[in-house]
Amino acid sequence: MKPNFLICALLALISFASCKKNMSLPEQPNSKILEFKVPVSDGMISGAIDETDKTITVYIPFFYQLDVIDPVIRLSEGAKLSEEILPVDVLNDKATYTVTGADKSTTTYKLIIKMQQMGPLVVSEVSTETTTASWGIGFYMLNIRGNFNTNDANKVRVFLVDANEKEAEMTHVTGYGNATVVPQMGTEGKIYTLGYIGVPQTLDPGRYKVRVKVQSLTTDLKYPVTLNYVLPQIDYESITAKQGDTFVIHTTGPVFHNFKTFSVPVNGVKVEFPIVSYTRTHATIRVPDTMTPGTYYPYLLFDGFPQITANWPLTIIAK
Repeated sequence: MKPNFLICALLALISFASCKKNMSLPEQPNSKILEFKVPVSDGMISGAIDETDKTITVYIPFFYQLDVIDPVIRLSEGAKLSEEILPVDVLNDKATYTVTGADKSTTTYKLIIKMQQMGPLVVSEVSTETTTASWGIGFYMLNIRGNFNTNDANKVRVFLVDANEKEAEMTHVTGYGNATVVPQMGTEGKIYTLGYIGVPQTLDPGRYKVRVKVQSLTTDLKYPVTLNYVLPQIDYESITAKQGDTFVIHTTGPVFHNFKTFSVPVNGVKVEFPIVSYTRTHATIRVPDTMTPGTYYPYLLFDGFPQITANWPLTIIAK
């Protein structure tokens, strides 16, 4: 009986093996990104490719001071990218890459850029609990101090935020030139001063929150600032105009508001020129037909402020 049992068991095993199908793994699509690298000053940073989540994560140390990455991408053999490989802003969180393989399969990867910065971002208050700083609309000699850890003024962005959380970025190019960052050692480490930033000329008077961003870091100051109209500033321009013609004056600083009179002194008497029109940033003035030719230094009067004597010449010539 025992030999017959063994023979039956052996036959059953052979029969099962003959009925068993050959199992093979499914073919993998060849629409893959195999390498994603970012050139930096001392070599390459490799991105981490996650084939499960279809993501590419790149960690960028802040000391490289990158504004964009210019990736080098290697694909599966015969595969193509749908997108052109272009530089990507380090704050861009929308970038994707779609790969089409030689087998016509497609795969889309999402790019995730992680900025490795020293935080938290700490910025000195410009107001206090009892005293609110007042800034002129269009004024451009303002400073902000903090632990920015960069000498690049373009990486430090300052915003004025209204009650509806609408951001207005303060200007970096003003009548005194480009904004600058100056570092200096303090009792608790290096402090950076961002100087020559300006209040946008388009904002209305009122209270605004101050928000500072240094690439991926953001902080809001605890105390707000108040924006007001201040004594306007007229850009230096040497102007020549004919009798009866119009000319334009400009401001790239504190804005025009309640512009009352434009005049020039003639033999101790003020001769008014009609103000044809004006906006916050420029005004159109007409020369009286009977104005005596000559060179003058005008007077300008804005309601609520003392008279301004221009430091630029206005030359009137005959028709």
